[in-house]
Amino acid sequence: MKIELKKIQYSEFASQETACFQADLYVDGKPFAIVSNDGIGGCDMHYKHPKNPQTYKEYNEELDTIFKWYKDNVKVESEYSETGYVKGSLDIAVGELLEKYLIEREVKSLTSRNIVVFVNDGRKGFYKYGKKKYKIQSIPGRLDYLKEKFKEWYGDFTILNDLEMQEACEYYKAHT
Repeated sequence: MKIELKKIQYSEFASQETACFQADLYVDGKPFAIVSNDGIGGCDMHYKHPKNPQTYKEYNEELDTIFKWYKDNVKVESEYSETGYVKGSLDIAVGELLEKYLIEREVKSLTSRNIVVFVNDGRKGFYKYGKKKYKIQSIPGRLDYLKEKFKEWYGDFTILNDLEMQEACEYYKAHT
């Protein structure tokens, strides 16, 4: 079973105990539900997608099947459980997809305007150098010059812009 989120709308300011969002939930490539959370705690809400041809009875039966599948087949690591994991749920899976989307959006935004430098010294955080301010794209060889300076200033470093998107997102998540 493959689930995807599309048409994601996220509200950071309204997110309190949980993420405030709404998205189209696709199951195996087909529109299934509209999933949302009001951001004040509690479970996600699921409503039949307008493009889902199922009857409401069929929709509810399939939604129950999806919830059961996650409960029976997915385990999620948890420091709060004696076993070290908890049973999976559709809400956890949706939350992971939302987090992946938000991280990718953040990385794209950061790297579109900046050179993002992580110092590999075990600390979290990064430095950003504006492409426009440092004339990185307008002066040939400017980036190579800056890389030499970064090596001098920071020693071992990683430039987020040099990584493929998936690798950049994983690196960003691990180091911020």
